[in-house]
Amino acid sequence: MGYQALYRRYRPARFEDFVGQEAVIRTLRSQVMSGRVAHAYLFCGTRGTGKTSTAKVFARAVNCEHPEQGDPCGKCPTCLSLAAETSLDILEIDAASNNGVDEIRDLREKVKYPPQTGRYRVYIIDEVHMLSSGAFNALLKTLEEPPSYVVFILATTEPQKLPATILSRCQRFDFGRIPSAKIIERLRVALADGGISAEDAALARIARAAEGGMRDAWSIMDMCLSYAQEDEGGLTEALVQRVLGASDRSFLFRFADQLIGSDAPGALASIDEMMRAGREVQVFVRDVSAHLRALMIAEVCGEEEAAELLETTREDAAAYAEQARRTTHERLMRMLDLFLQSETDMKWAAQPRFALETATLRACAPEESVQVEALVARVGELERRLREGVVVAEKKEKKERRAAQEEQPQGDALGAAVPAQEAAPAGPAPQAEAVWQEALRKIRAKPMIYGLARQGRLATAENSVFTVVFPKGSGAMCVRMLSMEDKQAELSTALSEAAGTPCTFRAAVEGTVPESDKAVLAAQEAAKKQAQDNLNKVTDFFGRENVTIKDQQ
Repeated sequence: MGYQALYRRYRPARFEDFVGQEAVIRTLRSQVMSGRVAHAYLFCGTRGTGKTSTAKVFARAVNCEHPEQGDPCGKCPTCLSLAAETSLDILEIDAASNNGVDEIRDLREKVKYPPQTGRYRVYIIDEVHMLSSGAFNALLKTLEEPPSYVVFILATTEPQKLPATILSRCQRFDFGRIPSAKIIERLRVALADGGISAEDAALARIARAAEGGMRDAWSIMDMCLSYAQEDEGGLTEALVQRVLGASDRSFLFRFADQLIGSDAPGALASIDEMMRAGREVQVFVRDVSAHLRALMIAEVCGEEEAAELLETTREDAAAYAEQARRTTHERLMRMLDLFLQSETDMKWAAQPRFALETATLRACAPEESVQVEALVARVGELERRLREGVVVAEKKEKKERRAAQEEQPQGDALGAAVPAQEAAPAGPAPQAEAVWQEALRKIRAKPMIYGLARQGRLATAENSVFTVVFPKGSGAMCVRMLSMEDKQAELSTALSEAAGTPCTFRAAVEGTVPESDKAVLAAQEAAKKQAQDNLNKVTDFFGRENVTIKDQQ
């Protein structure tokens, strides 16, 4: 017999051989042991997570003459016949090539025949979402009320394409992605059988590249073992990188340092080095995006949670966190957006390298975002001043004549006009800003609160109340979260410790007024209206051409 691929050689033959699908396996085992076998099942999940293999093991288990804790014994004549695929009691149908109405009609005729040796006749329909609408309709009645000896198992990677009438007739089981640690544990089985040594980093690289699919992990392992035999060595991380065409971790850290340091020439030189080494551009972009995501998670969640979320070691999580501290959260988000967009652009680009270099140059130009943000801030300030009204300043030589003509004192007539200094406060004092920054440092131990709070800016700090405003749109969620009683108390405590006096934290969306300030806003609106009325009186008396309106400095 010729060489057999690893994913076929190590395909599970019993429920205990599966990894990462504990809830599904436990339920199916219980059904076999109790005899409560349903007539229709739907197995859905991403590729390589064990849907078809589970269906085959379950089909053998329900027909086994002497099941062992829900597993097929593998020794009885029925199990031996089913394992050798000489029995007609298990029929596997590929819906991708048998998706018409005629094939389903033929299936409906076959279900009338009882099983040959086992208790059930099991139909496994793989990639069932490929069936046509007519085929689904033809399957409905049979799927709902099949003969007592028939079991349908439908497997699909896209359950959203199935009609609701099919979904409602099946017991649904969702197969999740398999954790990297369990994939590594399973790969060691093949290494132990072959007597091959492997580095932990090499197996971790294979597990990450498999993206939660056991079959993908076996296929990558197969390629790496073939390469290792030619190289007459063990399985190393460098070897896996050469097979995958991926960049090593040190190269990604160096490339990210160049992006953070705005070293455009160095970043372009790194891309050229990567291309000369024969790396795939698309693979490199995915690696860079994954690295930037890791930096973002480490910066927001801290080292402990990042190690768990990224399925990496504490040392790697610490390295990610240290590099993330060299830049800002906004810069990381912007760079990640650029490389994710470039991955899409490459699908349509004649030269994918150009798209990568363009994204790299944009990521190395922080001035672009700074200039845009500064311009937006200036436009927002102008709009705010226009909303608050016009400030009137009379020429000095006309003040005495205006005072003589007005019935009310000058203070009553024009005092309602708000001076520019009062209408547009310059912002919090430097001391208040220092207190706010110190409070942020104190709250860093609470990653969730810190990640939300640092997205805002200190607007005012009056009467020991620190008001932090957040941008419109995305900032609304930050305000809702930070306005919760526990989070507001945490920030108020941090501010009190930083200032040395009791302080209160308050969050608001930029451009809005908190509920407690509505009375102040109403008074300001009344003052502006009075000022406008006074201005109309002056221009009516002296003539509009004799009155000059300007900002009072």
